Amino acid sequence: MTIWESIASLARLAPTPHNTQPFRILPRDERTADLFALTDRFLPREDHGNSYVLAAFGTFAASLEHAARRFGQMLTVTPLPDLVPSTITMRGSRVILGTATITGTCAPEANERLLNLRRTSRLPYHDRAVDGEAINALIEVAARGGHRLIAYDDPNVVKPLLRLNAEAVVDNLQLDEEREEIRRWYRLGATPENGDGLWQRPMNQPAWEISAAFAIPHVFSWPVFRPFAVRRYLRTQRGTQDVGLLCGAFERWPDLCNAGRVLLDVWLEMARHDIYMQPMGSMLTNPVYAAEIARRFAVDDCWLVFRFGYSDVPPRAPRLESILIDE
Repeated sequence: MTIWESIASLARLAPTPHNTQPFRILPRDERTADLFALTDRFLPREDHGNSYVLAAFGTFAASLEHAARRFGQMLTVTPLPDLVPSTITMRGSRVILGTATITGTCAPEANERLLNLRRTSRLPYHDRAVDGEAINALIEVAARGGHRLIAYDDPNVVKPLLRLNAEAVVDNLQLDEEREEIRRWYRLGATPENGDGLWQRPMNQPAWEISAAFAIPHVFSWPVFRPFAVRRYLRTQRGTQDVGLLCGAFERWPDLCNAGRVLLDVWLEMARHDIYMQPMGSMLTNPVYAAEIARRFAVDDCWLVFRFGYSDVPPRAPRLESILIDE
């Protein structure tokens, strides 16, 4: 196995929006590789301006660096200096976003444990609050990256926010173009070891719910069915006592890369404390709900809302067997 194969075997675990896994590594020699994005795996109708997928490149870049240290290599990712996020899909089906360079060696770090433990948990959470020391550690990690992590454990904040998210999930089904864009990423059946997309078990949704959401979405907007759908979704959020906001610069290309790095740092710190999270992106990709988050929490730079806590070990979403390409 080449060093790039080894590094890629861990870096492929990096989270991406809807598990689309758009990033690829093209080795040029033993020390350098180009990093590409496959734009047909973007979600331009839902991810307005491609902000979240390009932030995910920052997460991917940080994962590459972590993975390299596991194998005793120092690696640096250098993003391209000039990119306009909103126009990146106009550059073709495969776009270079940066380069990876192995700059030296180091003592191997046993950090694959955290990369493996870091997961999204859509399960109900154990009915206990997150330890205050752990929350302070998360706040410090975000601050080191220039962002603010704001945590809430007041039920008068937590419960209405969970309901708002459930309403956003149901209402977003009524957005035809966005719904059809993500339809192709939903998967039914047993979760394979290798693959992509949103599978029913990691999503903690029965097949009939997923099928109905895409087959008869407008039914969920009816006065009788909408409250039913909201209640069904809220069942998966049971036990949640803590929610959080990540706030900071999230517009220009360098800011997006940095935000993605901050997210991975926060997620890995959660893994150190046996904490899981579930991003609640349906609110912030919908302008109406994003405005409500800004109003409700008096913030104008929130880019991630999430619930977090302790849960049973969630099933892993599959990853592609390889993210290496050869031209």
